[in-house]
Amino acid sequence: MKKLLLISLLSIFTFFIVIAQGKSGPNAEMFEKIKAEKISFFTDKLSLTPLEAQAFWPVYNEFEKKRFEIQSQKHEFERMPDDKIANLPESEIEKMTSNYIGSFEKEALLLKEYNKQFLKVLPKKKVLMMYRTENQFRGHLIREYRKGQKKD
Repeated sequence: MKKLLLISLLSIFTFFIVIAQGKSGPNAEMFEKIKAEKISFFTDKLSLTPLEAQAFWPVYNEFEKKRFEIQSQKHEFERMPDDKIANLPESEIEKMTSNYIGSFEKEALLLKEYNKQFLKVLPKKKVLMMYRTENQFRGHLIREYRKGQKKD
């Protein structure tokens, strides 16, 4: 249950990035700003030493890239128009449902795999705090997004 909750929350994070991208088109500057803010947020919350940060960020960035690829596959289905789904043959529907569920499994396996790697580069307590920090950062992004919406 905890894994499902974590995966769901991680999907929400990706969803908000996609929404932000959809509003203003692909914006490398926005992604760089979010990335810099995330690095600062995590480094502060986890109290990463320079040595820990040097070991952690390459692993985390690789993990994020792979997780984003898996989540993108889910989002393709989620954004598919209803009329297209209604006209799919049964065999294609079955294949799509399997692929959709499989993406959650892939994400869980990825998390399990990278948890081992995180434990190699950070103290156990910081790895545990990293998962909490991801959720806190997601909340931070949502609050910032809402602030921006009120300004518009």
